[in-house]
Amino acid sequence: MKLDDAQLAMRRGTAGPAVQWAIEQQIEVGRFFGAERLIPVGSVLAGAEIGITGASGLALLERLAADAARVRVPSFTAACSLDFERWAEFRLPFAQYAAERRLHDALRKMGFIDTSTCVNYQSVSPPRFREHLGWGDTGAVAFANSAAGACSNYEGGPASIAAALTGLVPEYGFHLPERRRATRLYEVTTPLRGISDWSALGAWIGADVKDYWSVPAVLLRGAGPTIDELKHCLAAAASFGSLAMMHLVGATPEAATLEAAFGDTPAPAPRRIGRAEIDGVYQGFSGEGGKVDLVVFSAPQASLPEAVAIIEQLQGRRVAAGTRLIITVNHQVQAELERLGEVQRLTEAGGELLAGTCFYVMAPALVREQFNFRHLVTPSCKLANILGGAGYRPALRSVDECVEAAVAGVLR
Repeated sequence: MKLDDAQLAMRRGTAGPAVQWAIEQQIEVGRFFGAERLIPVGSVLAGAEIGITGASGLALLERLAADAARVRVPSFTAACSLDFERWAEFRLPFAQYAAERRLHDALRKMGFIDTSTCVNYQSVSPPRFREHLGWGDTGAVAFANSAAGACSNYEGGPASIAAALTGLVPEYGFHLPERRRATRLYEVTTPLRGISDWSALGAWIGADVKDYWSVPAVLLRGAGPTIDELKHCLAAAASFGSLAMMHLVGATPEAATLEAAFGDTPAPAPRRIGRAEIDGVYQGFSGEGGKVDLVVFSAPQASLPEAVAIIEQLQGRRVAAGTRLIITVNHQVQAELERLGEVQRLTEAGGELLAGTCFYVMAPALVREQFNFRHLVTPSCKLANILGGAGYRPALRSVDECVEAAVAGVLR
């Protein structure tokens, strides 16, 4: 791998042991993937929460902080494993809170801006077209590559920390133009209604592809997605198929036309996705009917328009006794909701707001056991996919149907 003078100095340790560790780690990753050089990034999003990092990751971060490590580019934190203000209400153990607190203290000491958000692209660090990034959250990476035309691989765990300390990443994968060209083609032949349908589309394509290096292109019928619909589609595709990029022809910047999406390669015959395929995703998360324990709007965190729309649907009504309605947001959206009086309206209707976390990283199996939760309703395929493995019986429904289930306390 070719290193410039500044990078060679980092490797010799002139910038300190933390940076020396970081660049050595990146050189090894780069060699594995055949990268010829390291390139600068505009920002970093570290997927650092204690459920992923564990004790060894926490020890590493505290050692780096003790070694006077400092970020070189704007660096942010993804969603963490709890709401620091409300963790005890969900009966999470103090040990989890204490470890998460130490983790975020170490990141702050290194200069991370502690945003605790998986939708940084909607608020604190929107990506720029063709900007190289060192992002770790899978949904955020899929959004950056697809919706913004920025360039990032999944820089998970230590890789995102290393990127923050050097301001660099190895140039491989989705940093290379040839990796960003479409490799498969799908045609959607049915109208898509709301975020749950778009989430189902992402889930169906992700499950069909199941390949990080594949880049599907999608032909749409009618209007393209809103930002929130695209957000849910891409998060589901990442969850079901580890996809890091998708072209929606006419809606994403590198796919103004089908020819632009595929470059020099002729487009193959499309695989068609109709109402039967979308409905099949819903049927895979049909729930069990009857009493609803939880209605959760999460994965990804809700935007300001999403949260306001949910709260407006609750006006004049209350969440049923024995059912909990939860919306997860980042701290920026929380502040706006509080300023607008929406948090008070949500609380008066019996709903709950959690900030800085997503429900699926909140030790969901432990929460289920503590409260005897079982039946969950959500418009998010990503949430349904993950929580099925944590012992829940998730049902996928539209936003309107989720609100109605919360008010009725039953799923009809």
